Amino acid sequence: MIFKLYDCDVGITVDGVNYDFTHVDSVQIEDGERTRLIRGANAGNKVGLVYREGLKEAKVITIAVIEIPAALHEVLKAAFAAQTRLDVYVIARSDGSNKSAKNAVLSQSPKQLTLDDTAESMNVSLVFESFDIDEVHKS
Repeated sequence: MIFKLYDCDVGITVDGVNYDFTHVDSVQIEDGERTRLIRGANAGNKVGLVYREGLKEAKVITIAVIEIPAALHEVLKAAFAAQTRLDVYVIARSDGSNKSAKNAVLSQSPKQLTLDDTAESMNVSLVFESFDIDEVHKS
C-alpha cells in the first residue's frame, strides 16, 4: 500500500474531537530509530553486535497545511500553550489504511513562517512529536 495524499483524510484529535485539515500540502515523518551493527576495532568478528539507536528521541511529524480556519488555529494555539496530548491521523479513504501518532504534542506554535508571493508561502507547518507512531495497511 502506498499512501496518496489526495486519497487521505489528515487531521488531529484533541480532547475526543476530530479536526480534519482541508488543504494539506504534505505530511513528513522523521524517525531516527535505527537497528545498527558494531564491532571491535580489531575487525576480527564478521557478524558484529546489534544495538538500537534513537530510542530516546521522539519521532517528528510535520504537516504543511494551507489555510487553517481561525477556530482551528485557536485550538492549535491552546494545545501548544497547554502542552496538550493529541492524536494525529492520516487515513486512506480507499481502504482505511492509516498512519497515526498517539499522545503527540504540538512542538512548535502554529504559524505562517514565510511571507512572499509564492504558493508555498501560504503553508503553515504543524510540527508534532510522538513516541507512538503506527502504520496499518488494509490491502
